[in-house]
Amino acid sequence: MFVCFFCLLLLLVYGLFQSNNSQNGGIAVLGYHGVVSDEEKNTLKADDKYTLSVSQFRSQMQYLYENGFKTLSMQELLDYYNGKIVEVTKAVVLTFDDGYKNFNEFVKPIIEEFNFKATCFVIGKHTDDDREEFLKSQDIVNTENVEYYSHSYNLHRTAKGIDKKIIEVLSKEEIDSDFKNNTVSSEFFAFPYGRSRKDIDDILENNGVKLAFSYNQYRKMTRNDDRYYLPRYMILDSTPLFYLKLITE
Repeated sequence: MFVCFFCLLLLLVYGLFQSNNSQNGGIAVLGYHGVVSDEEKNTLKADDKYTLSVSQFRSQMQYLYENGFKTLSMQELLDYYNGKIVEVTKAVVLTFDDGYKNFNEFVKPIIEEFNFKATCFVIGKHTDDDREEFLKSQDIVNTENVEYYSHSYNLHRTAKGIDKKIIEVLSKEEIDSDFKNNTVSSEFFAFPYGRSRKDIDDILENNGVKLAFSYNQYRKMTRNDDRYYLPRYMILDSTPLFYLKLITE
């Protein structure tokens, strides 16, 4: 408990430092995972820090709505990055990793209620397997409010070694093959576990990736960032509302 509190405190201090220093109007990209009912959160998902309750998520969206924030689609974010949108104020980007079924069940209705926009990064392999907790091919339909892009086809796996992920150890040829096998659009891409690699820019470009997201830096995204190494803020069940306020302002 103390370690978690200390880590959160460090993030708060770091976020404050970044907010008070030059960000050139940067945009906070928020990274979520699952959202479940309050009952499920309090029972089956009580120890899952990556899963928020509906109440937690709704309160965050309510804050953004009541304070006049605009949520950007991936295309709008790309336009900002390329300078086609010169200035954006009070804007955030909502992203959700892994492609859980609860995105459509709980997140999508709230996004539509506030007329927001959100992006779900889907693990392609699960769209046609028997794991019921993930979205299937028929569930992936882009709308005005929600869109679905790639979280890799089958690179969301661990590897041998301490805290190693498979994307960190595979050859470039194997990673390229994963992109080519995917049935989910890779136009925008979130690295599995947020573990990006600096040596696969050519693979990303050849497979049509326009922007790629990691969790390597907890700060706002700016036009000065590498388009394949874009930072996000990970939002956990322990993330207090005042921290969300801090990083989005």
